[in-house]
Amino acid sequence: MWWDIVKVLYIATRWPWPVEMGRQRMIVQTLEFAATLGEVHLLSFGDPPTKPAPDFISSSGMLEMSGLMGIAGSMLRRPLLPLQSHLFLNGPATAAVMEAAERIRPDVIVFDMARLSHLALAIHRHYPGIRLVLDMDDRLSKRYQRMLTNETAGDLGGTFEARLPGAIRFLVPRLKKLLLRVEKSLMDRSERRAADVFDAILMVSALEADEMRTDCPGRADVVAFPPLINELPVPQQDFSRSVRFVFIGNAGYAPNAEALELLDRAAVQVSKNTGSSDTDYCFQAAGKPLAHAVYKKVEVAGFVPDLSAFLAGNAVLVAPILQGTGIKTKIIDALEHSVPVITTPVGAEGLGLTEGEHFICVLGEDDLAQACLHIIRSPEARGGLARMAAAARNKGLTSQNRTILRDRLTFAFGL
Repeated sequence: MWWDIVKVLYIATRWPWPVEMGRQRMIVQTLEFAATLGEVHLLSFGDPPTKPAPDFISSSGMLEMSGLMGIAGSMLRRPLLPLQSHLFLNGPATAAVMEAAERIRPDVIVFDMARLSHLALAIHRHYPGIRLVLDMDDRLSKRYQRMLTNETAGDLGGTFEARLPGAIRFLVPRLKKLLLRVEKSLMDRSERRAADVFDAILMVSALEADEMRTDCPGRADVVAFPPLINELPVPQQDFSRSVRFVFIGNAGYAPNAEALELLDRAAVQVSKNTGSSDTDYCFQAAGKPLAHAVYKKVEVAGFVPDLSAFLAGNAVLVAPILQGTGIKTKIIDALEHSVPVITTPVGAEGLGLTEGEHFICVLGEDDLAQACLHIIRSPEARGGLARMAAAARNKGLTSQNRTILRDRLTFAFGL
């Protein structure tokens, strides 16, 4: 393929722009790196976009999601597919994908997450010479197991819930545990099959990539493709007299909503136990807010047009994430801006960071409150924040820079 222009077709489960959540960010990252290797085309499920594709996308189009009757029929015909796959399995969408493959004649087709594996099988039957890459993101079966373990876990529908037919939206919260158990089992089966269906699988976490190779052996090359850490200018930082404990993320995503509630409870503890202190402090949350949510101590900033400005000065990222898998892009934002981080083992998972050296580790509400109180009360603790943040950023840049990620995508594409 080196003597021709490499053509890449990406099939997404959501339109990537504007970027409002971590998964969109990772889709855009794959598209941008792919554009450095060849010609990129995009098909996306969902509603017509509010923001057009950028100039590096050669062509784009929308695919139809399944309605209630289509989902029911698909489930009857293919009962062993993950439940979420039926949202995307319908005749018009499959026909549109096949038409695009015939028209574009791509060398590589990238599929957004395991829920689209059924489309890869259809492509392979008609075009066995096309290289198939699964942009898997993370192990959904592992995520669902954590949701089952965590009794306060959020909605199974996740960010797709608003796109489900009304009757299904009604059932999801009422049958959550049953649906989670079923979907965990079906998704585990789908992930195992993917190892033999695809030529390569991209995963955001090196840890989960290793687990995938062990748990789901097959012909696919499993490649760690984590979020890029940009070398942004280090902001002016001063924690001597004040500190802002900040959270960033879409509150409509269940793990973020849960983390915000935990943060607010910890903030109440901090407020009750601060006593006399010369250090000013506050708790803030940036990102898409959750409708009707009310917090006692966390100030909701909503969408911030300039994240660099929001994270400058005296910001400490607080991410008390208790569920989810893969790499958390809010931690990447902090590393890019050299902002100190307080998070859980789940929040730091897959980044190769060391507790105490690169971030402050907390296990829950009480731990978080104590960590914040220690920073507020101790000039020595505040004095070490910038050094800790710089060490974490330097660690991240060793494995998540442009050169390494471009090389990994080149390998996944078989170039």
